[in-house]
Amino acid sequence: KVMKARIGIMSEQLIRVRAIAIAQGKYKPAKDEPKIWYTSLNGISQILNPDNVALLRLIERERPDSVSALAELSGRNKSNLSNTLKGLSDKGFVRLEKGPGRSLKPVALFTDFEIGITQEIEDLLAELQLHAA
Repeated sequence: KVMKARIGIMSEQLIRVRAIAIAQGKYKPAKDEPKIWYTSLNGISQILNPDNVALLRLIERERPDSVSALAELSGRNKSNLSNTLKGLSDKGFVRLEKGPGRSLKPVALFTDFEIGITQEIEDLLAELQLHAA
């Protein structure tokens, strides 16, 4: 099955307004609205570069039970790979589960990505921001 992440691009200010409005119950995100937000395409391209997307798909396909096993499968250095996985985990693209012993098992949460810039959401939030002032 395809695990697609919906990613939105919006100004940092509106991302903040959205988070506060959700917390206050003034805004309910639509079911198909992005769950992951960035302030620029540049920010997305740094984390979702071709190597990292290939890594996510490798994790999904091979289901390695540790970072060491993934290092072997991918031919990548383990410490470099650990840093990459931490970045992908921080952004919500990978989950690192406790594996056997002290090992961490990487689990890909998404393998496909849809990036949107939604004027509709921005307009709604700008309206909320006006009323909050």
